[in-house]
Amino acid sequence: MKNFFLFVLLSGLINAQTIQLSEVDKQILSYTYNEDFSQAKKIAGEEIKNNSSSPKYYYYLINTMIMEYYQKVALLDPEKRDEGRKTLNKEIISYCESVTEKFEEIKLNTENKFYFGTIYGFLARVYGVDGSWWSAFRSGKKAKAFMEDVLKASPQFYDAYLVLGMLDYYSDRMSGITSFIAGALGFSGNRERGLQFLKTAFNKGTLTFGQSALTLMEVYANLEDNSYAAIPYFEAFLKTYSQNKRTFNSYCQLLLNIWDINAVARLMKNDKMNLMENIIKARYYDMIGNSEMAVRYATLTLQQSSLLRGSENSARYILAFNYWLTGDNTNAFKFERQLNERAQETFALVKKYPNENKWLRILQTRAINNIKNEEMDSFLQSKPNFKYAPQIENEVNLILGQYFFNNNQYEKAESYFNLVSASEQEREKYVALRFLIEIYNRQNVSAAKVKKLLSLIDDADNDRLKFRANDLEKKYKL
Repeated sequence: MKNFFLFVLLSGLINAQTIQLSEVDKQILSYTYNEDFSQAKKIAGEEIKNNSSSPKYYYYLINTMIMEYYQKVALLDPEKRDEGRKTLNKEIISYCESVTEKFEEIKLNTENKFYFGTIYGFLARVYGVDGSWWSAFRSGKKAKAFMEDVLKASPQFYDAYLVLGMLDYYSDRMSGITSFIAGALGFSGNRERGLQFLKTAFNKGTLTFGQSALTLMEVYANLEDNSYAAIPYFEAFLKTYSQNKRTFNSYCQLLLNIWDINAVARLMKNDKMNLMENIIKARYYDMIGNSEMAVRYATLTLQQSSLLRGSENSARYILAFNYWLTGDNTNAFKFERQLNERAQETFALVKKYPNENKWLRILQTRAINNIKNEEMDSFLQSKPNFKYAPQIENEVNLILGQYFFNNNQYEKAESYFNLVSASEQEREKYVALRFLIEIYNRQNVSAAKVKKLLSLIDDADNDRLKFRANDLEKKYKL
């Protein structure tokens, strides 16, 4: 296997081929990634009728079905999500299987091998989502074999790296029985190589730009919780497919998480197509300390007929907290009762320490609005005694850590995150460790500091942190 990939990477002078997109191909991709799924499926269906002997437009149709699938799942009622997902899975699996049966015995040229192999890749992914791991890896094995054949015949067929990258990366993340099944079928996985292949498809592929960008977004933003690494892929994707509402709002969520409120404000101002969800606006105004507008958009969120996952509880918490903050205890109690168990525990802590939490709110809004260091130092003189509320003390340190981090004052940020890294509170400790990884990747620090951090990450036993720790081990040669 190692020799095969070496051959592929070094033999770019022979048999070079890339996919040339027709105007019809470009249309389907544009409709698909701008979420006009019905139009994309209509055109792909027409092309299948005109040329049913090639897997090409079956590939386009299934790609559109996969994209539509994720949108449908995100909008499902939480109580019916598992049942609804299984129904959608069966529809896609059934169609993919019918296509693979149609072309299984047909001799295909290099380009058609790519389309057919990628259909097996799609099938592997949906099997995996469905929990059918043996079928997933069997389909993945076939997809891998096709992509290897494609690259042997045409080493510069860069689009083939998408499937290989996904198989390498996702296999490396498996554990338990799924890892055993993957190993039995020859999938050892390799995170670093997987990321390299995904980036090759993103940078050099012609057909797979959209899917490779979305995959890299998922990998960095969700699977490794590395918002900063995900940003370039969000921006590149949205520059090409500006009407993709789901990705646009995910990007806004990410920007809010890293406190880039100015970027969100610009996106809100320039949102001519009204893509921004009300929950994004509610979060934005809540974060900058505008309770009136936060309540307005949180209320509008709850009036929507369909909501993105997590939006309902997030809106209720914004309402409960801001009504409490402004003294409207009746409405605060009304929405408090509707919170999920975890949010109720958080809100109970807010009410238990009202003065401390009101001070914390002011600190957070000032940090998010990026006041000057001198103003921050002055405000910190009014800090309450958190002796009986250590969890709030951790929140203070996290806020100050992120404030200094965003101002590139990494040593100060590190000192605050180090305080929280010793905490027994898992959520707060996780956030601190995540920022310390980012700081040590951006800065050059002593090997002793890195070893200490790696030890804390090992104790935390968190897959996201462990995967990101690989980058530290590589950088510091540990």
